[in-house]
Amino acid sequence: MKNMKKNKYRYKKTSRKRLNRKKIGIILLIITTIVFFMYNNMKQKYQSAETITYQKANKIDKCIVIDAGHGGEEEPGCIFGNVYEKTICLQIAEKLKTKLEKEYEKVVMTRTEDINVYLNERARIANRENADIFVSIHQNALEDDNITSGIETWYNPVKDTNSMMLAKHIQENIINSTNANDLGTKESKGLIVIKNTQMPSCLVETGFLSSTEERSKLIDENYQEKIAEGIYNGIKSYFNYTEENKDTPEGNNV
Repeated sequence: MKNMKKNKYRYKKTSRKRLNRKKIGIILLIITTIVFFMYNNMKQKYQSAETITYQKANKIDKCIVIDAGHGGEEEPGCIFGNVYEKTICLQIAEKLKTKLEKEYEKVVMTRTEDINVYLNERARIANRENADIFVSIHQNALEDDNITSGIETWYNPVKDTNSMMLAKHIQENIINSTNANDLGTKESKGLIVIKNTQMPSCLVETGFLSSTEERSKLIDENYQEKIAEGIYNGIKSYFNYTEENKDTPEGNNV
C-alpha cells in the first residue's frame, strides 16, 4: 500500500514536470516569435535608412549659382507700393534653392540676407565655384505705367550658344508654371552679371512691380512658388537638353 502511494506521488510529480516543460516550451516559442518580429522590423528600418542615405548621396553632379538681385540699403532695386524688388528677389531665390537642393549636388546663393553684393562680386562667386550655370532673379518696372506686365529672360548673345538655350528653357517653363504674359527672351551685351560669368547665364525678370495687378501676385507666396517651380523645371529641361546634345556639333558649344 505504501509502495502504491509512493508510485502515485511519483506519477503526479512526473506529470507536473511534463506540464512545466510544456509551459516553458510555449514561453520560449512566444519569446522567439517576438524576437523574430523585432529583428525583422529593425532590419526593415535599417534598410530604409540605407536607401535614404543612398538617395541623398546620389544627387546630380552640378553646381548652380542663384543670384538674388539687389540687396542692402544701397541697392534696393525698384520700389512700388512699399514693395521692394530686393525682398521679392530673395524670397523667390530661397524657394528655388530649396527645390534645387533636393536634386543637385551644389547650390550656391550670391546672398542669403539683405546685404549689398557688388555686381562684379556676384560674377566672381559663380566663377570661383566653377558653376555649371548662373541664374539671376529680378523684377521689372516702368514709370507712370501700372498696367504693363509679364516675364522676360535675358542672355548675352556674344558669350555662348547655351546661354540662349538656358534662357529659352527657363522662359518657356516659367510661363507654363505661372501663365503670365510671355515677353520672350531678350539679348543684352551690357548686363554685368551675365557678361562676366564664365558659364551659361541668364537674368530672369519675374514680373513688373509697377503693375498693380502683377505686384499683388509677386508678393504672394503661392505665386512665388510657381515662379520658382518654373525656373527649376527650366533648369532641369536645359540640363536634359545639353546631355542629349553633348555629342552633336550644337552640343559642343556648351
